[in-house]
Amino acid sequence: MALWKKLLLAGLLLAVVVGAGLSRLRLETDILATLPAELPEVGGLKLLRDAFDGGDDLVIGLEFADAGLAEESMGRLGLHLQTMKGVERVRSAGTFENPEQAGALLAWSLQNGSVERLGAVRERIEGEKVGLYLQEVLERLAGSPDPAEVQRWSYDPLGLLEGLKMEEMASMEDSGFVLASADGAFRVMFVAAEGGVTGYKEAGAWLEGIKVEVAEWLKREGVEAEVFYTGEPAFMAETGSGIEKDMRGTIGATEVLITLLFWVMFRRLVPLLWIQLLLVVVMLLTLSLASLVLGRLSVMSLGFAAIVLGIVVDYAVLILQKSRDHPEMGARDLRRLAAPGIVAGAGTTSVVFLSLLFSGLPGLGELGIMVALGVVTGLLVMVLVMPELVAGREKGRGVKDFGSQKVRHGMAGIVTCLLVTGVTGVLMWKGIPGYATGAEALRPTQSDAMSGWEVVQQRLGKEDRASVPLLVSGTVESIRSRAEETVALLDGLKGEGVLVGHGVPSVLLPDLQAQEGNRSAIEWLVGERERLKASVLEAGFTEESLALFDQVTAGWERDLKGVWPQRMAVGAAAEVVGKVIAPTEDGVVMLGSVTVEGEPGKPDMRRLAEVSERLKAKGFVHLTGWESLGTALAGLVKRDFLRMTLPLAALLAVMLWITFRNWRDMVLSVAVLGLGIAGLMATMALMGVSWNLASLAALPLLMGTGIDYGIHIMLSMAHEKDDVRKVQSTTGKAVFFSGMTTVIGFGSLVFAGNAGIASLGLACCVGTLWILALVLGLLPYWRAWLGRLGG
Repeated sequence: MALWKKLLLAGLLLAVVVGAGLSRLRLETDILATLPAELPEVGGLKLLRDAFDGGDDLVIGLEFADAGLAEESMGRLGLHLQTMKGVERVRSAGTFENPEQAGALLAWSLQNGSVERLGAVRERIEGEKVGLYLQEVLERLAGSPDPAEVQRWSYDPLGLLEGLKMEEMASMEDSGFVLASADGAFRVMFVAAEGGVTGYKEAGAWLEGIKVEVAEWLKREGVEAEVFYTGEPAFMAETGSGIEKDMRGTIGATEVLITLLFWVMFRRLVPLLWIQLLLVVVMLLTLSLASLVLGRLSVMSLGFAAIVLGIVVDYAVLILQKSRDHPEMGARDLRRLAAPGIVAGAGTTSVVFLSLLFSGLPGLGELGIMVALGVVTGLLVMVLVMPELVAGREKGRGVKDFGSQKVRHGMAGIVTCLLVTGVTGVLMWKGIPGYATGAEALRPTQSDAMSGWEVVQQRLGKEDRASVPLLVSGTVESIRSRAEETVALLDGLKGEGVLVGHGVPSVLLPDLQAQEGNRSAIEWLVGERERLKASVLEAGFTEESLALFDQVTAGWERDLKGVWPQRMAVGAAAEVVGKVIAPTEDGVVMLGSVTVEGEPGKPDMRRLAEVSERLKAKGFVHLTGWESLGTALAGLVKRDFLRMTLPLAALLAVMLWITFRNWRDMVLSVAVLGLGIAGLMATMALMGVSWNLASLAALPLLMGTGIDYGIHIMLSMAHEKDDVRKVQSTTGKAVFFSGMTTVIGFGSLVFAGNAGIASLGLACCVGTLWILALVLGLLPYWRAWLGRLGG
């Protein structure tokens, strides 16, 4: 069959496969999907986002000139946004001050509160006692110097709040209800999309509409304010568009640099165009296979494309070089000649990247799977197609020599001594790079949504402390006692100086036993409502002072006609309770917080770790949030790093023995790898860079690539009888091209939008450069020198 017919048939088949595959592939913008689901901290973050009312809202922070302008403007802006198409609800500071919601919340808290306290409220206002009680209240109002106390009794003359422990009500302020800064100039607004946002494109379009509307309203009203956008829709839109941008940027940069390198070394236009076309085919097929294997492309697996391009192009160049060396060969013979080395290299590379499945981070595991798929796909495409395109069409021109100057063995020895001394000196001076246990490696490198979230944390928090969420879970029957047990533990930690404070809104938790015990008092208050109201008015109070009592008793009246006891709050109370208490498959979960020394978003990690360990011992309560996630992931990644590295090292050792069958070459391979990794660490130490959750995976990747380069050089040295100059001018050039394309692939990841992928790319890029320089510049001399000693 003619070549054009083969290409046409292959193109049609490719279109069908790629079309079917890409139609199923989706972009996964949820960073939590790239983390191990078995960690309680990850599960807690998912609950924090998905289970609690408002967890997926857009958060808008506005900084005004003063508190008065802020309060007035936020109210009017909220009403305006509520009228927008696509907006389901708007919540801001002051939402909870309306009588209906405040009354419903108080009613729910009282019916789940202390039976003795509510009974005491009833006893104080029974029969004729109500008049005497109201006179005492009036005397308090007249003599109290405390404005807060005066306001309280003015709106609660019958003393319903006496049925609650006020310290429990105050704890709600530390549990997520603060929507304004201490000075009142910074306010936060929560905006929910109608029907929710299901994809990053939809989230981006909806967010852009909100931004335009807010900007136009501020301009129209003549209000000056600095606006920050964060929350789930902002992160979703930013992450999704970032994935697309990174894919285009890394692939484009890698393609350009590889093209320039190819042209400098080979100066052949037609083969270059064929290689570029085949690389596109490899990418499309890899994405199609990913739709079958993974079904998604996450933020941490997006870097596969640049890495695959840097690896697969080597296979094409190897076949091209073989065709130049053997212009008499047909496609079948050329394929037989080139395939063994390509298959061996692809197999080693695939195994190394698949080892990332044991890294502890599913996101890195997905990256490993994607690269392995791309490498195997590239192997098949290049071996099957490339020989058909170049066989018999290339003249034996060879590759331009590096130069004829011969480096002396003595100079190589001096360079080796200086290098070992320098690396050792830097590591002794600066120390081995540490390991950053924070979760920063999982976050975007540049993110307006993350910057907005940090501003919200800083302005709503206090400068010298940091609050971290905690979750308490249990059945409806046990959750109250568990919350009280948690409070007792946290009080102890506060007494020890480990905690600054805590907020556990146990007053809002359902207590079925308390509801049954309080029913009698509640029925009495509802039945005596009109008499009690008349007594209040006769004592001289206004109608406004009865608004809260009316709302509480009206709510109770509705509840008593429905299901009793209530397992969860309903009506207006549910709007508030849903922010901190959510139903689960097994019961309920409550959201609270602990406060430790530090600053907003940056707690004292030592104290936080101590709190986490003490809470975990209970089994039903644990910290959540990004601050505690970093510590949990650090332990998991360290453990899985050994599980990943040790078997891989054993496998590579077996491969080295099978390849060389002598200890000398095995030791040299390990020496190159060890010195290369030591050089990487010295470079990191000088740059002030630490290992993190993602970059630690560079070590097993460098083990694979570094050994491959050394194998090629030492096999060539054995074949050429330790002729250093000849090996450097032939095999050395092929290894140089292969290494530089790998460097280009990893280097393009440095500019990725995800901090972890960027750090992984930087570590792999620097490490590969170190190993490549050692393999090409020193390893041939080491082997020749040891060969003479052995001879």
